[in-house]
Amino acid sequence: MAPDDVIALFDGSEYRVLERPSGPGDAVVMEFRLPDRCAEPLRHIHPHNVEVFEVLEGEVELLFGSEWRTVRAGESVTVPPGERHTFRNHSGKFAAFRNVHDPHHDFEAYLRKLTTLQNELQATSPNGPSAAARFAKVVGQYPDLLQAADAP
Repeated sequence: MAPDDVIALFDGSEYRVLERPSGPGDAVVMEFRLPDRCAEPLRHIHPHNVEVFEVLEGEVELLFGSEWRTVRAGESVTVPPGERHTFRNHSGKFAAFRNVHDPHHDFEAYLRKLTTLQNELQATSPNGPSAAARFAKVVGQYPDLLQAADAP
């Protein structure tokens, strides 16, 4: 992989770009590589796109609405637009999954901005008012991609 195809997070997580979209209606395909107990993304919804999780190695827990589900290697789950969700790896082992955002709605650009902020703060969620404002600014730049599900 080219260096610009890998987005690394301070906790050891990696987000690898496998297929970039060629147009606004196309999907972006990535591989998420997660160490045990890595950061959990904020609980969110995608107002206009479908997200697919296909577990390649290990197992991950996916939150749908208010229910956590364990998804194991060889299994996949599709999240429809508007469904509250997130993921985590609490398996005690490494996990990897293929992730598709269709259409992409600039998901790669969002993820790059978010991980830059997270790496700077060494935190994956706000740890004070200033950090909260900075996280909200990043999320607010992509209203067609995602919206925080549990925002106050």
